[in-house]
Amino acid sequence: MKYLALALSLSLAGLPTAALAWSNHALGTALALAGLPQIKDAPPVEVESLEYFLEEEGVALEQLLDEQEEFFRETLPDYPARPDDLRWIPTHGGDHRRAFLMALRVNPEIKLAYFVQALPGMDWNGRTPLDAADVLVFRKLNLWREWRFYQVQPGDKLPALAVVASAADEPDYGHDINLFSDNPGEAGTRYNFGKQPFGDPRFEYSSQAPFHIGYYHEEDIIYRAAPYLARTYPEVRVHQYLGLARFAFESGHPYWGYRFLGWGLHYIQDLTQPYHAKALPGHGSVRLMWIALKAAVGLDSEKRAAIAQVATRHTEVERYQADWLRKLLREGRNDSPLLRAYTDNRVDENYPPFDGESLRLVVSQEAYDAADDFDARIAHWLAGGQASTGFSQGNQLAALPDDVQLNQALVRLIRHFGAHSRNATRATLPQ
Repeated sequence: MKYLALALSLSLAGLPTAALAWSNHALGTALALAGLPQIKDAPPVEVESLEYFLEEEGVALEQLLDEQEEFFRETLPDYPARPDDLRWIPTHGGDHRRAFLMALRVNPEIKLAYFVQALPGMDWNGRTPLDAADVLVFRKLNLWREWRFYQVQPGDKLPALAVVASAADEPDYGHDINLFSDNPGEAGTRYNFGKQPFGDPRFEYSSQAPFHIGYYHEEDIIYRAAPYLARTYPEVRVHQYLGLARFAFESGHPYWGYRFLGWGLHYIQDLTQPYHAKALPGHGSVRLMWIALKAAVGLDSEKRAAIAQVATRHTEVERYQADWLRKLLREGRNDSPLLRAYTDNRVDENYPPFDGESLRLVVSQEAYDAADDFDARIAHWLAGGQASTGFSQGNQLAALPDDVQLNQALVRLIRHFGAHSRNATRATLPQ
C-alpha cells in the first residue's frame, strides 16, 4: 500500500491548475443578481475608502477577526492557524491597510483600486479608464486587457449591483498569490500555510489555486495517497468575506458590505466549475492507480498525457464559455439559453438556505458529481477539432461551434452559478 500511495501521489504531483473559473466573474454576477430585489432596489452606494472603514470600526473588527480565527481552528480539519503576531489590532499610526490584509492572510501587495467594470446595461461615459496594471498585481496582463475598468473615487455614488459585481472578479487580481512558504515575497514566510500543495510555480497565478479549488469529495484512497489535495481553503475565504460583509452592512458601511460580498461570491462561483471540485475528471481511481504505478517505474507518458488532457480541457472550456457569453452580450441576445441560465431564479428554492456548510456539502458536491460527464462532453467537442483558438482579439470574436451537448452542460452549470450566487447574497444581506 505504501508503494501504491507513493506512486499515486507522484501521478498527481503535477496537477494542472487554471487561472480562472467561468472567466469574468463580474459579468456573470451582474447577470445573476440583476433581478434580485435586494440588489435591484437598493439605494445608490457611496464609495468609501478602506482606511476610513478601518479607522471607524477597528475595535469591532478586532473581535470579529478573532472570532473567525477561533471558528476556523475549532471546525476546519488541519487548518493552519494564523500566527498570533498577525492579529488585527487597531492602533494609532502605522499602515492599517497592510495590517488588515495580513490579518486576513491575503497578498498585502494587492492594488485594491477604487474601480468598476464595464457591465451590461451600465454606462460609464465620462469615467476615467484604468489600465489592467492599475487593478491587478500580475506582470502578464494579456487576458485581463479584455476587461474594461473605470476609476471611481471615495464619495462617488454607484449602483449596488456595480459594486458587488465588480468586486466578484477581484480575488483573481492577486489576492491569493504568493501566500506559501516556497513562494516569493514576505507573506509566505509569515502566513503559516506551509509549502504550496499543488500547482505549477512557473506560472505567477498558480499559487492561488489552493484557495480557489475545493477537493472535498475524492475517494479515500486518493487522500491517503495525496493528502496535500485536502489543503484547499475556499471555505476560509467565503467565511471571512461574507462575515465581513454582514459586519459592514450592520455597522453602516454598505460600500464595503457589497465589496466584501462580491469577494465571497467569487469563491462560491469558482466551486460551481467541475474542474475546481474534482482533481482529474474523467479518470477513475483504478485508472489513476495504473497510471501512477507505470509512472513510478519510469513509464510516465500516460501520466503526462492525463495531466495535459485535463489542463487543456479546463482551459478550452473556459475560453469557449467566455467567448460565447461576450458574443451574446454584444449582440443583445437576451433569448439565449446561456443568458437565461444566469438569471433563472426558479431553481433557487431547490437548495437549502446558504450557510457555512453549503460550499462543501452542496456547491462543490454538485460540481464534483457533474465533473466526469462534463469532461466527456468537452472531449467530444474537442474531438471534432472545434476548439477555440484563444480569447477573442479586439472586437472580433472567434466563430463558435454549436456543440449541443457541451452547451447543454454549460447551461446547467451556469444555472448553478446563478442560484448559489443569489442564495449566498440573500443569506448575507440585512433582512
